[in-house]
Amino acid sequence: MSNQQLTLNVQIRDGYRFASYYVDEAGENHELDNHELIGALKLFTQSTEAQQNILWGESKSGKSHLLQACCAEVANDKYPVSYIPLKKLKTYGTQILSGITSHSNFIAIDDVDEIVGDKEWETALFNLINSTRQRGQRLIMSSQENPRHLKCVLPDLASRLIWGGSYQVHALSDEDKPKALQARAEQRGFELSDRVLEYLFRRYPRDIESLMDILNTLDEQSLIQKTVITVPFIKQVLD
Repeated sequence: MSNQQLTLNVQIRDGYRFASYYVDEAGENHELDNHELIGALKLFTQSTEAQQNILWGESKSGKSHLLQACCAEVANDKYPVSYIPLKKLKTYGTQILSGITSHSNFIAIDDVDEIVGDKEWETALFNLINSTRQRGQRLIMSSQENPRHLKCVLPDLASRLIWGGSYQVHALSDEDKPKALQARAEQRGFELSDRVLEYLFRRYPRDIESLMDILNTLDEQSLIQKTVITVPFIKQVLD
């Protein structure tokens, strides 16, 4: 699928798909919950009925990845989608939420907790949620905090945020992060040696979002330079 142009030139990021979201297939520890979450989100994107869901979990646990994966799935079926990352776009003002429901069948609002406490923003989000329900559209949101614990200025918004499903997204353990990188590398047609993985985890941020961004950069540069990914190559590209 080619990237669709979304509101304010925000695009669905390359690689942010369900297939590239790593979960522990063995179902050990809490990764089983993420495995079940993927199944629920796939059913959500396949349905055309009005639905609302909200994902919550710690920063950089993969919520943005999953919201964009949902958008990509729906866009593949030729439905218009909008992805709104509030952390990045809130400086543009509440008008960015105006009119979305008139041109999008599926709407994803990332980082709703970023605007909680601001009455003007809360009112705009409240109106958007009501509009999607009235129009029979699908809406998915994300928050770092459990939506039941968000301290909204508008009590009615607090109730609207939990109208539908509420799912916690569990961050990968440090043990599983190398497996996730290996799996993503294999999807892109190359391998990462143990030495490379050890170097990455020793020198760079260890959250999975940052690691995947680094992996994408290394892959792109290795294709340009026609070379394999080694520690000296990483130093050349990143250091």
